[in-house]
Amino acid sequence: MAIKARDRIRAKLKDEQTTVRVLLAHPMHTGRGENEQGELIPAEFIQDIRCWRNGKEVLTIKCGTATARNPYFSFQLTGGASGDKIMVRWVDNLGAKGIAETTLS
Repeated sequence: MAIKARDRIRAKLKDEQTTVRVLLAHPMHTGRGENEQGELIPAEFIQDIRCWRNGKEVLTIKCGTATARNPYFSFQLTGGASGDKIMVRWVDNLGAKGIAETTLS
């Protein structure tokens, strides 16, 4: 199961620092919201985000229901080289997954 909207990722190298910016397309329902009929919307939120550079895991983020819809993350990694492959993968509490990849420029 996957979310149909597309995740976006960008990575840039500047002054020996790799800056990664990622926008994840996800509704992030807390389980407390109601639909038009007054019924609770089941919880659906990203639990785990991981980042790899050239196949080596470099970052893990744990999320919960307090994370906003379509979350945006920006982080820096030490080092890097032009052409490095950056991949971000997320998994939500219902088993849906998403992957975003880019090449460092």
